[in-house]
Amino acid sequence: MLRSNVEELLKQCTSRFVKSQIMPQARKWDENKQYPLENMKKFAELGLLGLRIPKKYGGSGRGLLDAVIVLEQIAKADASTAVNLHVQLNASPLFVMLYSGEEVKRKLLPALVSGKALFSMAQTEPEVGSNLTELRTLARVEGSYYVVNGTKTMITMGSIAHVHLVYLRFDDDNSIGCLLLEKETKGFSVGKSENFLGLRGLGSTELVFQDCRVPKENLLLKGPGSLRKMLTLFNGTRVGLASISLGIAGAAFEEALKYSKLRTISGKPLIAFQGLQWKLADMAITLEAMKHLVYSAAKDTKLNGFPDQFTSSAARIFSSEGAIKIANTALDIFGGYGYSKEFPMERYLREAKGMTFVGGTIDVLRNAIGSYLSKKNM
Repeated sequence: MLRSNVEELLKQCTSRFVKSQIMPQARKWDENKQYPLENMKKFAELGLLGLRIPKKYGGSGRGLLDAVIVLEQIAKADASTAVNLHVQLNASPLFVMLYSGEEVKRKLLPALVSGKALFSMAQTEPEVGSNLTELRTLARVEGSYYVVNGTKTMITMGSIAHVHLVYLRFDDDNSIGCLLLEKETKGFSVGKSENFLGLRGLGSTELVFQDCRVPKENLLLKGPGSLRKMLTLFNGTRVGLASISLGIAGAAFEEALKYSKLRTISGKPLIAFQGLQWKLADMAITLEAMKHLVYSAAKDTKLNGFPDQFTSSAARIFSSEGAIKIANTALDIFGGYGYSKEFPMERYLREAKGMTFVGGTIDVLRNAIGSYLSKKNM
């Protein structure tokens, strides 16, 4: 499924790092609701934070497929860490690369590559969720600044990020756009932390903006066409998130398969029983279909470097729902042990469920596919 030796090497190197550095700590991070900041420092040392950053800013200049390869492997050990890295690879920094001025790029992109400037993507609001057209966070023009007021909720890395990509509405033209707000900005504060069922290492918090003065050079998108550009970039983020669900499902399946060969009943391994064989077969089929959807979407980047709306949404929906099915069946195969925190099966299930909400709900994505189909000429 991979196209080159470079991609295979990237997968193998990431897998080795995950097994030695992330997997042994994942249970502790989950139980302590701990944001694993040390992982970002290690990712910087390995060059992973700069994976998609152009070489002129210190990165590797690689594409979405490489990000998918890395995220899938990391998600097999800890989905929270994978989501946090995903934001750096497939979300906010891409806006900076595409839409910021050269001065801002030279200030922030090398800082990301070195791990000195991590990003959040501040979209969700308490009353309107992730619906961009209904955003209530407002920016008004005041001289050479935009003055920002509003509240965001459930923002991944909200408590950690140095730079927040804030989605908002501009009062002078009522357009939807975004700008960069640095954490030292006067009037900005971090609110309550979220206590999620799973994905407990996201560092998700509320963000509050009270008359925050943001320099105009931090503006990324505003005016006609800005919303369309934002939605196009979301196609890539959906594929990144889909790869994380794929990683969770892969880990759950591998553990269940291994257990079914080791656990015996009446002298026979579980896998010798037809009923369990069928469960494993269905899991394997679903996992294989997930891989093809995700990797096909990652390779299909004809739309300004991003996948199209249908391909990315289909990969995200199928992978999110497939991961829940696989993780749930894997837990059943483990029986009572699967329900125990001594084994990772219950965490995989909690993480899989959480991935149906991260970056927008599955129902919203079905709406996106419906919109795409309504405009498609048959």
